[in-house]
Amino acid sequence: MNFENIIPVRIYCANCGAKVTGYKSADGALRVDCPRCRIKIFSKQKSRREIDIKMTASN
Repeated sequence: MNFENIIPVRIYCANCGAKVTGYKSADGALRVDCPRCRIKIFSKQKSRREIDIKMTASN
């Protein structure tokens, strides 16, 4: 596994406002679990002006 291209990303959870740190994968997608509200966040840049963000609640 190549660790040279891993970029840490800090975002705020849209549900509770907690600061969450995650890492982008090789395809540019960010997958993070919020430690406070347990929501799963998936983010990927589709084009230069469009970012796709999906949030799902975990049971």
